[in-house]
Amino acid sequence: MGSRILSPLLVAAFVLSFQAVAPTPRALAAPVSAAPAAATCASSVGPGIPHPAGLAAGVPGFHAQWYGQSGYPTLCPGERSTATVAYYNSGSFGWVRGRMGQVAYLGTWGPEPGQDAVTPLGGDGAAGSPATGWPRFNRIAMQPADYVGPGQVSWFQFTIQAPATAGYYRLYLRPLIEGATWLEDFGVFWLVTVLNPDGSRPAPPEIGLGYGYQSVSTVRGTFNVHLIKERLSAVTVKTLTANVTDCSNNCPAKPLAQYVSENAAYAGMNGTYLCPPDYAQCAGKVNSYDYAVYNSNLRRWINYNALNAQNGGLFFNGASTSVYRRTFVYYQQQTPINAAITNFPLLVQNGAVIDST
Repeated sequence: MGSRILSPLLVAAFVLSFQAVAPTPRALAAPVSAAPAAATCASSVGPGIPHPAGLAAGVPGFHAQWYGQSGYPTLCPGERSTATVAYYNSGSFGWVRGRMGQVAYLGTWGPEPGQDAVTPLGGDGAAGSPATGWPRFNRIAMQPADYVGPGQVSWFQFTIQAPATAGYYRLYLRPLIEGATWLEDFGVFWLVTVLNPDGSRPAPPEIGLGYGYQSVSTVRGTFNVHLIKERLSAVTVKTLTANVTDCSNNCPAKPLAQYVSENAAYAGMNGTYLCPPDYAQCAGKVNSYDYAVYNSNLRRWINYNALNAQNGGLFFNGASTSVYRRTFVYYQQQTPINAAITNFPLLVQNGAVIDST
C-alpha cells in the first residue's frame, strides 16, 4: 500500500490571520554587510523560501506571482542586510523600467508598516526613514531589468538596516505598476530580528509567541521546522477547500500561497492528504480525497458523510479547540465550530504521541 501524499497543489489548507488587522518564494541566501557591531554580536540569515508550483500565466492585464525570497535576517543593531524577492510576470503586459504606468516597484504594505507608510527598516532618508538606497521611503525597490515580459521573472533586491533598539520587526511589501495599479498581494513580508548589543536575542512580545525556526532531531533524521505560535484569542483559524461541493475525483487544487492571499492571512499550512493512486480505491483518480473538511468560508462540511468514521479530527470554535481520536464521536454531538479538519492516523493527543491504528 502506498502512503498518503501532500501535493504542491492543495485541495485543502489551514490559514491563519490576525483578528485586529487581517492582512502573511529560486531562493537566495541574503548577503550581510560587515557593518561595525559589538564583538560578541553575530548576524545570520535564515533559509530562503522557494517558489510555488503551478503558476498562472498570460492573465489579461498587469499581474504578478510571488516567486521566492531570501531568508529572514538576524542582525546586530545598525547592521545592514541585502534582501532578494522574485516576482513572476503572470500577466499579458510587459513591465518597462523607467516608464510611468508600466514600471514595476515594490511598495510598503500592511499591516507593518502599512500601505505607502514609512518603516524603520529602510528608505531614502525622507520622512524619517533611514537612507538605505530605496527609490523612495515607501518604494522598496524598482525592477532591475529594462523589460520583464510575460512569463519572465524579476529579481528585486533592497537593503534593510536594523534599528538601534533590539526587537522583532516586520516589513510587508506588495508589487505595483507605478501610476497604474497594485498587483496581487501574496502576504510577502520580512521578519527582521535585531539582537541585543551583547548578541542575545530580544525577549519576544509575549513569551512563547511569534515565529521560530527549529531543527528537530529524531531517530529518522533531523527535520527543519518553521514554527509559529499565536494565541487563538488573537487570531482567526480557517480550514478551506478549493472545491465548494463534495468531490471524489479530479478535485480542484491551489498553491498554498493562493489560499493565504485570498484570505488575507499571514500564514498557512497543508491540509488534508490526497489519496495515492496505488490505493485500490484511488486507482485512476486525480486529486481525490475522502476525508471530511469544514470549509470556514462556506460554513459547511465537505465530504460530510466521512465525518461518521474512525479518523482523527481537530476542531476549532473561536479560541477553543477539541481533538477527537474518532470523529464519529463528534458526529454524534455536532457542537458549534468555525474550522475543522479530519485525517488518519491521529499522531498526537493531549501532548502525548499515540497509536491510533
